[in-house]
Amino acid sequence: MSELRFTNTGGGEGPLWSFGVGEVEVFPIREVDYFPEPTEFFPQLESQSWTDGAFYTREPFTSDGRIRLNQEAHLLRAKDRLILIDAGGGNGKARNGGIFDRADRPFLEQFGRAGVSLGDIDIVVFTHLHVDHVGFATSADGHGGWTPTFPNARHLVVREEFDWWTGPDGARAMTRTGDYIADSILPLRDAGVLDLVPADHEVTPEVRLVPAFGHTPGNVYVEVESAGERALFAGDMLHHGVQLERPDWSIRYCVQPGDSAEQRRLLLERAADSGDLLVPAHFPFPAAGRVQRAERGFTYTFIDV
Repeated sequence: MSELRFTNTGGGEGPLWSFGVGEVEVFPIREVDYFPEPTEFFPQLESQSWTDGAFYTREPFTSDGRIRLNQEAHLLRAKDRLILIDAGGGNGKARNGGIFDRADRPFLEQFGRAGVSLGDIDIVVFTHLHVDHVGFATSADGHGGWTPTFPNARHLVVREEFDWWTGPDGARAMTRTGDYIADSILPLRDAGVLDLVPADHEVTPEVRLVPAFGHTPGNVYVEVESAGERALFAGDMLHHGVQLERPDWSIRYCVQPGDSAEQRRLLLERAADSGDLLVPAHFPFPAAGRVQRAERGFTYTFIDV
């Protein structure tokens, strides 16, 4: 598999970077970096500690004692299809506090810098239905409601995922954030553009879903394979570098932490043994790199920018 390089495609409007996976072009669509206290995401740190001097205790994974989480979606140009993996936190939506409450960020403007209009998007894939992965799928309609942001796209969610979040367990889980399914997912269903798919669904010949239930009850990652190269878009299967050393550390917001840890271990083993590019949604930009086995778990080498 050839080494990958990021290319600045932003012209005079600022950088928009892209990289290739075979014949598939990938545009990272960045939303925001945020810096929570480590214990907010990792309750394990209330009784355990990080390894002194480990790579994940320094920049870019941490800053001033806080962890750095990049919020990033990925736009794929795959032959005659434009595919968006996840849809960020959204703008102008009421949340129960936090960085996604009534946000106003230049997320959608980046599509134009990739030469793509919002109506050009063919498919939106949700790896799972957490608040920070669905918000830009809908936009205010000017009448107090919400309408699909990508009007010509089919929106794919795993059936088990949809059923859980629209049931009583999902409703209880959204007490912390507010009901984002109501403003970001149900309007897609009502508009007739939401498809419930199996967890191993083939999106295109180059793009398919891989079941990895645990972080949420219908969580998947996305495998992209083209011209002898392969990348694994991991969504929330990893949030931070500490999970390379400690794959058993699931974050506080995993619905099924034991299953999440097992799926993370399997993914890291796959990436390390195959040399596949791994692209977690929340790693520091460029959020794409190679996994290697290490004395303690795994390490990570970002691709060059």
